[in-house]
Amino acid sequence: MFEQQADGVLQIHSEARKSWQSARRHNAMQRKLTSEVAGTLYGGERRHRIALQRLNVTYAWLPPFEGASTTIPNRVEVVFSRHPWVAIEQAGRTLDVDVAAGGFYVVGPEPTTLLKVPEFSDTLEMYPDMTLLEAVAEENGQSGFALHPTLGKDPSLRFLPDGVMLALAHVLRQCCLGQRKLSPIEASTLEHLLAAHIVGSTASQRGGGKLAPGFLKRVLDRIEDELDQPLTLDELAGEACLSAFHFARSFKRSTGLAPHKYVLARKIERAKQQLMTTDRAIGEIATSLGFENLHHFRRQFRSQLGVLPGTLRDVTSRSIRMA
Repeated sequence: MFEQQADGVLQIHSEARKSWQSARRHNAMQRKLTSEVAGTLYGGERRHRIALQRLNVTYAWLPPFEGASTTIPNRVEVVFSRHPWVAIEQAGRTLDVDVAAGGFYVVGPEPTTLLKVPEFSDTLEMYPDMTLLEAVAEENGQSGFALHPTLGKDPSLRFLPDGVMLALAHVLRQCCLGQRKLSPIEASTLEHLLAAHIVGSTASQRGGGKLAPGFLKRVLDRIEDELDQPLTLDELAGEACLSAFHFARSFKRSTGLAPHKYVLARKIERAKQQLMTTDRAIGEIATSLGFENLHHFRRQFRSQLGVLPGTLRDVTSRSIRMA
């Protein structure tokens, strides 16, 4: 009897050990797969592309650069990362440009040449269908439309965020990283929202239930200034002098994102920058940005960027050391 009991205990221990070993192998394989996915998305120089019907998009993840890289003409770009000094050549002039986090700029018919970026950078390049822009311009009473470059005759030497373009860029980056799929109607809506904003359609700014540009800027500025604060829909609506219901609807029509989704995207972007530029613990970063627990933060981070925060920090640290 005792021998049978002993055999039973040994069998249970053996099965438990096999189960533990299997789980350990599974976890090791998952870590390897996660690392491989992270390397594919963020290891060194990477470009991820999608093609909509009237808009081509490239999400570029680039290590520090020095050389001469000529851009493709007629593109608009959002630079997610912060760069106090970038050297760019435009029309034979070398310009020192200060790029704010989320900075937006336009490349017109004449390409620019990137000469030096001292830091790791990530950008979203958008190549709109020029016939769509021309059609929107004609509807707005503009003839002979052409993209006016940010670094034109009177160049702005600081690339500042544009809230509408930044919101669109967050959505399109998710698509490039395989974290989101747009339906045909969603893709078309984003294309037309982008076109109207680039052209500067006055009809688009005044009508369609969108926020007035001044109110939209106030709202976006407050979000950016208070990402570490518990913002409420009522507080943001107050900046636009609207009820919470009307504000939420108008904000989405203006930017393509609901207010809470825009705030979440900006929080994750702030977290990403801190992961790459500071030694702060991941839990500390999550708590400082208002995430209730680390599990929720990790899940939201991966939904935006395709990898977990710790994995992104590891991969980019290796890439920077090898650069």
